[in-house]
Amino acid sequence: MRIELENIGMLKQASVDVDGLTVIAGENDTGKSTIGKIVFCIIKAISRYEEDFKESKEFKIEEILNRMFFHIRRNIKVDSEKEAHKIAHLLDIDYYLAQKQNEDLEVYLDDLKNLINDISENRFLKDLIKRLESIMFVPDDKQKLIENALYKVFNSEFNSNILNYDCEVGSIKLFENNLELLNISVDKDNKIKLQNKVEPIEIKEATFIETPLILNNHDMLIRSQSGLDLTKKRSILLGVPYTTLHTKDLFEKLKLPNISFFYENDEFEKQVNTELSSIINGEIIYDEDEKDFVYMKDGKKIPIKNTATGIKAFGIIQLLINSGFINRTSILILDEPDIHLHPKWQLQYAQIIAILVKYEIQIIVTSHSPYMIQSFIKYSQDYKISEKSNFYLIDKEDEMSVSKNVNNSVNEIFELLAQPMNEIY
Repeated sequence: MRIELENIGMLKQASVDVDGLTVIAGENDTGKSTIGKIVFCIIKAISRYEEDFKESKEFKIEEILNRMFFHIRRNIKVDSEKEAHKIAHLLDIDYYLAQKQNEDLEVYLDDLKNLINDISENRFLKDLIKRLESIMFVPDDKQKLIENALYKVFNSEFNSNILNYDCEVGSIKLFENNLELLNISVDKDNKIKLQNKVEPIEIKEATFIETPLILNNHDMLIRSQSGLDLTKKRSILLGVPYTTLHTKDLFEKLKLPNISFFYENDEFEKQVNTELSSIINGEIIYDEDEKDFVYMKDGKKIPIKNTATGIKAFGIIQLLINSGFINRTSILILDEPDIHLHPKWQLQYAQIIAILVKYEIQIIVTSHSPYMIQSFIKYSQDYKISEKSNFYLIDKEDEMSVSKNVNNSVNEIFELLAQPMNEIY
């Protein structure tokens, strides 16, 4: 899979292959994280557009059913308590959903029409029936639904600042070989428009890890909302912490139960968990009793806030594997994991990533650590994943801030990262 960006974020242009291990190197403030965030947003939007539509459609239907119910209760005299219960039952959203699941919507609508005809000639109720029918049976506009999902996800992650600040238009494209999977244009108002029919994408889930310190912020994140949570119904709430979509998404995944208790782990899960446990001499878990993350070592619970940041970094990988979010149809995006790791642990972290890629897990890593980048080069060879490893460099001195593939000249990365030391001497 290849992603191409033009005038997005800080990047004037970028073309990046995402197939196995993708390493993006460069200085701070060059747009390295933008590529991973764009991939994250695309996968989240494509995977959730049907869910968004379902929620939206059912919300509209529930609203109409409620209007009918309260109009009847206020304005129409019902002959018996039995008939009143029948009306309440028929106009209940749960009953509607049950009929939908049983594929009996046409029968349900006929029952509703007969009910209205029996109790009233009220034009208002008949108009509501027509509106209900149009919502229930209007064919889905898949392209529009995906476009809306993309807008919501990008808005939640980038706060409507997707386009490069001095450009009029930008684009985001996704390819597999020469097949265009997705083509999005972004205008100066940061409005998103689909330019093609969206093709199926194999990756179904994306996880973006920005910092292991997320584990310290349980009390705030448990109450927080992202832009996707701030619907019209909830937007009036005050005092609710707001966070980025990738932060809330990761937090919700980390506190899910360990599903490895319920089925036999894949080979890669066993191998990686063994490596992780040996590195940190324990395990990070979400403790339901404590309602927080804890570090388990030698049978003792150590509060997560008293645990080294490096241990948290490895612990997050443990948690994601055990909850099933690292798998062959997911992509893991790691934003500068080297920041919180001693050079020795940078090497071990890179080895864990290489093992995952060996088992066909797709991973994007941004880094400015020569230790970690050199480790990726070595482990790509050791684990025979070199053909699926791509190294990119974003040079701040390049006026176009172009991301270029340096697979055949990785020394360019080390030359750039060594510049500060050269300037000292």
